[in-house]
Amino acid sequence: MPITPYRDFTTVEELDAQYDIEASVPDFGCYVEQFVARSAAARAALAPRLDVPYGPTLAETFDVFPGAGPAPGAGRPALLFVHGGYWKVTTSKEWSYVAAGLVERGVTVVVENYALCPAVTLREIVRQHRAAFAVLYRDADLLGIDRSRIAVAGHSAGGHGVACLAGTDWTGQYGLLPASPIAGVVGISGLYDLRPLPRTFVGPHLGLDDGEATALSPQLHLPADPPPTVLAYGTAETAEFARQTCDYGTALRGRGFDVDVVALPRNHFDILDDLADPDGPLARAVVGLVGD
Repeated sequence: MPITPYRDFTTVEELDAQYDIEASVPDFGCYVEQFVARSAAARAALAPRLDVPYGPTLAETFDVFPGAGPAPGAGRPALLFVHGGYWKVTTSKEWSYVAAGLVERGVTVVVENYALCPAVTLREIVRQHRAAFAVLYRDADLLGIDRSRIAVAGHSAGGHGVACLAGTDWTGQYGLLPASPIAGVVGISGLYDLRPLPRTFVGPHLGLDDGEATALSPQLHLPADPPPTVLAYGTAETAEFARQTCDYGTALRGRGFDVDVVALPRNHFDILDDLADPDGPLARAVVGLVGD
């Protein structure tokens, strides 16, 4: 089916092939089973505080996995993790497993839950991400966290979320000081340019038109002063997912910002093993941003 052209794509089928991440691996169902089982095991082993509210709706909660070992006087460093799922599937509970490696290294990992499309808009989801960080920052002392060492990481649609966090006016909108309260950003296989999505199979689920896709694309609205940033993608991902990361990294570097772009020998789903492994390159990147 022809579409309004986007870049070099002229048909729905061409774009769908790039953005159908489930079809990009031969055994997607196995990954889902592993995520569920590994996450249940992580919750059983790590004794997290589950479903801590950060907003008024039932979906606005996060799960807190305290870092191992004695907490330093100022509190532990922390990571807020924003999951993917094209803004329309999964909850925090399918992603608990990503906490294991960093917890072992003494980092508290907070896995955010949020409402999903089409029950809410993508713009509302971005607001919920911001509320989650604001509450985490405000309540850091209660959670044993050093608020000066909170990084954020997001995978796939969650990569979009953490890019939006980097571009937030934290003082003007939330009263947070300093104006740049995020210690670092790790975007993993993220979506930073939303303009292709209204033309794909995922568009109807998101209720996203061209104007809103443009307004909500971090690629087109770069932060004024982002924290140190690591952007990763898998060499076994589609060309568009690689482009999304590389283009966003190039745009940030063009403004003179501190950005590392990393290509890992992974696909869209097993790339998170490099965060869940305490010695994985993504876990090391987080520790480099927040200290351990």
